[in-house]
Amino acid sequence: MDKSWISLPRYHRKYAEGVWDFMQYAQGNADGSDMFYCPCKMCKCRSDMHRFPLGTVWDHLKSNGFWERYTCWIYHGETSSRPHDHGQFYETGNTSNDPTTTFINDMFPHDSGVCPERQHIPQAPMQAVPRGVNTAGIAKYNRLIAFQQTPLCPGHEKTVLQCVMEVMHIKVDTKSTVTAVDRYLQYAASLLPDGHRHPTTHHKVRRILRDLGLSYIKIHACRYDCVLFWGKDADGNDLEGLHRCPVCGTDRYKRTPAGNRKPVKVLRYFSLRDRLERLYMSSKTAEAMRWHAVREVHDVPRYRGI
Repeated sequence: MDKSWISLPRYHRKYAEGVWDFMQYAQGNADGSDMFYCPCKMCKCRSDMHRFPLGTVWDHLKSNGFWERYTCWIYHGETSSRPHDHGQFYETGNTSNDPTTTFINDMFPHDSGVCPERQHIPQAPMQAVPRGVNTAGIAKYNRLIAFQQTPLCPGHEKTVLQCVMEVMHIKVDTKSTVTAVDRYLQYAASLLPDGHRHPTTHHKVRRILRDLGLSYIKIHACRYDCVLFWGKDADGNDLEGLHRCPVCGTDRYKRTPAGNRKPVKVLRYFSLRDRLERLYMSSKTAEAMRWHAVREVHDVPRYRGI
């Protein structure tokens, strides 16, 4: 699709025709949604607060102009054909040397187009994704790529994803509290010019990084570890609906100072399968995981059978 009209003046006839084609493209990839990210020069697809009905997006594009760096319409159904160079947001236009690029592509090899087993297979013509296919991985990949290529502010060398990953790394290393991280983020944001993308709270940092993490299941437990309030016991009795431990009789919940009900103890179950899949997603950790099976021992013959 020709996108040369993006840089044309708003009153130009080709600009109006290009905006109309963009609106048709966005509507065709909406999957039934009536809210769209606005790519005008003011909104820049910044967040969910900048999603509007199609008519409002049209008005913004006619009055404010189209965001010139938004050349790959990832928020409107387009997938980039260059997995290692999505330079539409980044100032330098090249993020292939950024370690976060390799990290994201290792996490989503099929969605990024760099799946190792497909490297020597001729690329088939691109086809539209059927409506019934689960595109959750593609959506996560596009969101992470957008954060990875969006600078904290115009001209800044750090991207949003780099910033939030470093902040969380510092939090873990220094064992900082959430309040301390909030105060640090607010102070750092105050040093940047208006229109920056620096997160201001720990909650916003976690929302950005949620696509990088692995989910877990919360299961309520007895205060003294007698039972888990999950599933059924050996006699077939339902444990999820109980409010007291069937063994020791202690309460399952407690009251907070605000009067809310809160479980006394919570077990977080991390699925082993998901963790193993994540280890094999990375090209480096996958090699380490297979070391015992493929290693060659030449100097110590007695250890070859281990």
